[in-house]
Amino acid sequence: MKTKLPFGVSVLIALVLVAFGLLYGTYSGYREDRAQVTSLLESENGLMDVLSYRGADGMNLRVVALRHLDAGDEDVLNMQNAAAVLQSSTAAIGERAAADKALEEAVLAVSAKLQQAPSFQQSERDQKYLDMLTADLNSLSASTTVSAYNQAAADFNAQLASPLVGDLAQLLGVTECPLFE
Repeated sequence: MKTKLPFGVSVLIALVLVAFGLLYGTYSGYREDRAQVTSLLESENGLMDVLSYRGADGMNLRVVALRHLDAGDEDVLNMQNAAAVLQSSTAAIGERAAADKALEEAVLAVSAKLQQAPSFQQSERDQKYLDMLTADLNSLSASTTVSAYNQAAADFNAQLASPLVGDLAQLLGVTECPLFE
């Protein structure tokens, strides 16, 4: 013989199932959306790879600069430090954004100094190398990867800021995606 559950217990079970479904659905949905944004950041040829390539070009330009400029030159050291941060696997996205701007400034300064160095003017190989590296740095900075990541991160952050469901996701531990600024 079947036993019947009291009406109150049935309603309570239904509410628990609805609450679980809401919590689980919210968390997994936001987690999947965040994973898509994170893939733009960390996947192959994503933003971190582009920044690492820029860092490698900065280090290569440093080698050229050391052939013609003093090793203690402030702009060369700034370029080296910025390139090292861009290549670091532990640097946060904000640190990398600042390093990217510093690299851009240092490359311009070092390029100008190289153009004035007599030994650089005599080295056709290094002049071509400088042209190639600056063109590569410019093409990487013009890459759509940065804008695509920032747009996806801003969209996700706006979705997470929505009332009720976004607040619930934040309570469940979903965090905003940092912007590359």
